Amino acid sequence: MKNTRVAALALALAPTLAVLAAPRDAAACGSAIRLEVKPLAKPSPVQEIARAEKALESGQALVATQAVIGAFPKVRSTAAGADALATRALRVFALALVRSDGTADERKAGIPGAQEWTRSANLDWAVQALREIDLKRPNDPSLRADLGEALAKVPPGEAEAMTILAGLEKKDLMGSPHAYAALARLREKNGDATGAQAAVKRCEEMTKAWGVCRPVLPSAPKPKPAATRFVTPDGVKV
Repeated sequence: MKNTRVAALALALAPTLAVLAAPRDAAACGSAIRLEVKPLAKPSPVQEIARAEKALESGQALVATQAVIGAFPKVRSTAAGADALATRALRVFALALVRSDGTADERKAGIPGAQEWTRSANLDWAVQALREIDLKRPNDPSLRADLGEALAKVPPGEAEAMTILAGLEKKDLMGSPHAYAALARLREKNGDATGAQAAVKRCEEMTKAWGVCRPVLPSAPKPKPAATRFVTPDGVKV
């Protein structure tokens, strides 16, 4: 009787023992399945530059810099026009420097061993890079607007920037709200408040992104009237 119970118990436990005894590294055995986690694929250069362009238009200059360097670590040595994707990367990197006022460079992006560039050196480099791109495609209004925007950030380039941007505005070919903002700053600096506000209005029609059209120099404060010392018998304040 005892042997019969033992045999019945062994028979009942047989399926469980078989599963426990199965090799652990089997990909599939009955209902036992091993899950394999594959590492995420690294973004392609095309994807990285597209991400950089989107970040730049969203006002995230540093993110744009990081994305460009991820695809083109030596972007500063890129020759404009030699390769379409590399030229796109060069343009985004240069504009990221311009729109960050020369700060969103390799060191700010946390690249180990990156060369130290001053703000003014970064802006000068960006102007030269955008000029080279413009020379490769001289009839592209958007590239002319990029160059004008960059020139407006360096005092020696302000006169050229005004000529470029005002010419594009006159022909209604301004390719960027940032270029309109640059034109507004130049006009405000030159005392043309009416022209500056007109450029700001066009900028606001092109983008709703906060801050793009706002960085205009404040108008010069109006002089305070001289203090009244006394009133004449005729009621005239002097």
